[in-house]
Amino acid sequence: MPQRKKSAGGGGDVFEAYEAAHRRGKGKKRAPAKAGGKRAPASRARKKKKKTAWWAWPVTVVMIVILAGLGVTAVHEKQQYEQFTLMREAVDVSGFYPGIRVEGRDVSGRSYNEVLAELAAEEQAIRDSLSLTLSCGNRSWNISAEELDYASDYESVVRSAWQVGHEGSIQQRYQAIRRLQQGGANYAVTRGYDDTLLRAITDSVAAELSIPATEAQVASFSESTLKFSFSESGTGTYVDADQLYKNALAAIQSGTPGQTVIISQQVVEPKETVETLAPKMGLMASAQTKVEGNRNRRSNIKTAMQKLNGHRVEPGEVFSFNSVIGERTEAAGYKMAGAFIDGLLTEEFGGGICQVSTTLFNAIAKADLELIARSPHSRPVGYVAKGKDAAVSWPNQDFKFQNDTPYPVFILASYDEDTRVCAVAVYGQQLPDGVYITIESEIIEEIEPGDPVYVYTKELETGVQELVEAARTGYKCESYKVYHSADGEEISRELYCRSSYPASGARYRVGQ
Repeated sequence: MPQRKKSAGGGGDVFEAYEAAHRRGKGKKRAPAKAGGKRAPASRARKKKKKTAWWAWPVTVVMIVILAGLGVTAVHEKQQYEQFTLMREAVDVSGFYPGIRVEGRDVSGRSYNEVLAELAAEEQAIRDSLSLTLSCGNRSWNISAEELDYASDYESVVRSAWQVGHEGSIQQRYQAIRRLQQGGANYAVTRGYDDTLLRAITDSVAAELSIPATEAQVASFSESTLKFSFSESGTGTYVDADQLYKNALAAIQSGTPGQTVIISQQVVEPKETVETLAPKMGLMASAQTKVEGNRNRRSNIKTAMQKLNGHRVEPGEVFSFNSVIGERTEAAGYKMAGAFIDGLLTEEFGGGICQVSTTLFNAIAKADLELIARSPHSRPVGYVAKGKDAAVSWPNQDFKFQNDTPYPVFILASYDEDTRVCAVAVYGQQLPDGVYITIESEIIEEIEPGDPVYVYTKELETGVQELVEAARTGYKCESYKVYHSADGEEISRELYCRSSYPASGARYRVGQ
């Protein structure tokens, strides 16, 4: 037997020594000692019997105890060796140990590579079942297990099952085998894919194949013929993303590899065609005012009307009078003419173009476009009724409206030098069923002029008074949009805007 090692922890070290010896092939029994031999010659002469020494008995007892201990040790070592032989026989199996199941199947006695190869083949079949093709007409999209982030831990599971009884000390291996005999062990593979990636792929394909229908649009407007031209409509396509995902998921879950999912692509008809759009477009409203004043004022109005004429306002766009007309300068073609500044009549470049903004204001009000910004003058003007004017000045006081229709709006502006009429027409989506709008204003309060204002100056002789501006009454007004049916009957009215014109006492210059 191999030499017994000393151990404070039981027989583990002994079994390890046996195991080491077993591996070295040194587990042979010792050969017995040879029998026979020469006998010592008898004493030729009998010696005289001597008396036993006093220490002989204690030594004899000690020797007997030692011999007894050696016998017990030999018996114990024999038992350990027999136990080692039993464990050695139990663990000496080349395949998986009895009681081990992988994915519910008994793999007892089978080799590691055989089981691993079998599961690898099954994994490949699962991966193949995750591959499918989405098809629509002559287009296709291939989906693979890799794109779905498929993962499986079958290799680590087989490795873990194999380690039971094959790794550790001989005692640990034997104990693991005994536990298998008592209850066995099943090792399950965890596998799966990310269905959110499948949803992302099918959503992307559905979006790619869903093409909105082309709606008929207003292409242009002719100022000479007063006719609209249109772009043609076209059909679109639609793929139900939810249904496509469900169909793809069902194909994967069926377990059949290489399936093709046919995509259902629906035709989407346009909501607006040239035939439906053309009747909606036409003259929305118009307004005109009579132009008075000197040549410069009329020239400024003509210049501003030319800048305004033909302007296109897109759906949702906010029109700004100051942005379109621009700064009123001599270089821009404007001349000095009368204008109100802080309630006083003075002259500036572009004087008089408030009549252009006022005429436009009345046209867009009757066209039912949304008013964004409008201010009354500091005093009533002569070319429209109170509450119907729109004052502008560069750069702060502006007139704005928004095209809140789904189609472009075109503004035609003209000034007739012979009749001296300033006219604005707005073309776009007409009100339905022949409905039209008028603007009515009413004075809700009159404000009496205040006391006279005297400004003393050395430019006049002492005591001489000169009237600079006559006293004027102030007003507060309300303007209403009144809707009429095609036959002229009033349908409804709504408050559109309020105006306030301050009162002012007479202004005099007095000589000091």
